[in-house]
Formats: sequence, structure tokens, C-alpha cells
Amino acid sequence: IETRGSWREMGRQIGDAFPEQLRSCIDYYAAWLVADLDRYRPAIAQIRDLISAHVPELIDETAGLAESSGIDEDTLLGYRFFNEVRERISEGCSVVYVANSDVGPILGRNCDLSATFDPDIQLCRTSRPTDGPDRITTTYLGMAGAVGVNASGLGIGGASAHTQSHYGVEGLPGQILNLLLMGRCGCVAEARDLLSRHAFLGKSQVLLTGDRDGASVLFEMAPGRTAEPVDRPPEQDWQICTNFFPSGRIPIDPEPMYLESAYARFGRMSHTLGAGLVERSVSGIQQLLTDIAQPGLCIPQDHVTLQTAYSQVMELATGRMHIRPGHPEDASWQVVALT
Repeated sequence: IETRGSWREMGRQIGDAFPEQLRSCIDYYAAWLVADLDRYRPAIAQIRDLISAHVPELIDETAGLAESSGIDEDTLLGYRFFNEVRERISEGCSVVYVANSDVGPILGRNCDLSATFDPDIQLCRTSRPTDGPDRITTTYLGMAGAVGVNASGLGIGGASAHTQSHYGVEGLPGQILNLLLMGRCGCVAEARDLLSRHAFLGKSQVLLTGDRDGASVLFEMAPGRTAEPVDRPPEQDWQICTNFFPSGRIPIDPEPMYLESAYARFGRMSHTLGAGLVERSVSGIQQLLTDIAQPGLCIPQDHVTLQTAYSQVMELATGRMHIRPGHPEDASWQVVALT
């Protein structure tokens, strides 16, 4: 979908387009919220105050979403941040950044999810707000935070990473940080500065950022601490991440099946990029994402815990996103452009 106008108007456009799907999402992920909304209103009020202080446009968008869908605004806000209200969706993704290609810097990502329901409500959205940069993002329908590319050439892509370590209870939810990155930052240096000023809250993750000038940095994020930057080695024109913290500064939660997949995908990407076995081009990165899709070359069917729901390759210099909805065996590439 493409939305444009004020944030309230863009919220209405989402609600008009997907009213029944939105209700299905709330029923699937947050039936507990609807069943006892009053119990969660204090937590929702705290989230509202936090959003109002940092990304007030999100309150306007939620109000528009409520108007057009007929869903209570507190219910929508609770759903949009249900990860922070109660729990987090599991994802197992792979992200790759290449600084030098035939179209400039590229950011590629596989989104690997539960095979039931999750793949059916993924939204690719082009947003053209009247008071912020245009952007193309992907996320769950109705969710606030997203990954993607903005008109300034900043791209972000993330993956879950498990740890049992918590460092505090203060900070900003990951969805708010993603919104700030897409709406306030135009390069990796600005992203680095923003993330250094706010502790992170939510399920631990790794976030790979890259920009049109060839810069990239990986951020390791655990609840209650500021993001830990992991710089790209100077001899590399690429940087990657899957579902673990590569620096060793944050303890990894040892889950054998989860880590088997994470390391297999990481190893495939590291070898093919490091040995020069993948072409530095959109088609080369598309093939690399196909190689590490689940199930597939690296992860056989009987070892799969998650399934590739979609793939995306972002041209950061041109604002074009190549997106493939579904597993490589069942889908073809489409293009969405900002210009």
C-alpha cells in the first residue's frame, strides 16, 4: 500500500484498506488484551506518554487508524505495542549490507517467521508524510516500527537475537527507535548518535544500518542498555547479521536448534562474500538470500523452526526496494520505488 498526507490521514488509509485483517491480527496476537483491556490500560497509558514525548505522529496515526477501522484507540495502541505490553513475536532473519555494487550500496534481508498466520499479514508500505521523509518499510500489519529505506538513503534491517541478560528497565521500545531512525536520520552517523542517546527496551536484537555513502554499522541491542555498535572491519565492503550477537559482549542464549540455523546462514554469507563468490549486484544479493532461505540449501526441512516469509533488497542510492513475498520456490521479485 502507498499512504500519503498527514499521519492521521495515513492511519485512516491503512484502516480503510485492511479493516478485517487488522481485527484478525488483534484476535490472533492480542486476544488477551481485548478480553481484559482495563487490566492493561495503565501500561497502555505509559506507552502513550512515551510515544507522545518522542514520536507524537504515531498517536495521530493510531487515531486515524481507529477512526477508519472502528477499533477502540486504546486497543489499537495496545496491539501496536503488545510486545512491550506483554510479549514479543519471534523472528529469525538474515541481513546483509554491501557497500560496493553496480547500483551503489545495497541492504538485503530475509524475514523468517512462524509458518502459520505470520506470513499472511506482512505489510510493505510506502509512506509519504507531509512532515517527514518518504520511506518504504515492511512490518506486521498494524505494527508501528518497521525496517526499510528512507528518501535520505538510510536503510535498516534487523534480526532477533536471544539473551537472558537484562540491564535495566528504562529506555525506549524498539519500535519507537526504528521510527526515529526512519524519520529523523539520514545516514549511519546520525543513526549512531541517536542510538547512543537512548537505552533500548524490548526483545533483544541485532540491527544492521547502512547508507547511500557506503557506511554501515551493526548494533547489538539488549533490554535496559544503549545499543552496542559493532564496526565493519576496514578491509571489508560488507557486513552481515543473523540471530546472535557476534561481538561476544552480550551473552548468547544457548538454544541449539535456533543457533544451528543462525550460524549456518551466517557462515554461508560470510564465506561467499569474503571469498568473492557472490556478484556485487542486486541479482547477486538476491541469489545469496535465496541460498540462505528457510528451508533451503543451509537449513533442511527437518531442521526448520521458522520459514522465510519474504525477502527484500534495498538500493540505498535510488530508494528502490526489490521485494519477494513468500519463499523463493513460490515467489518472484517485485519492485517498489520512492521516485
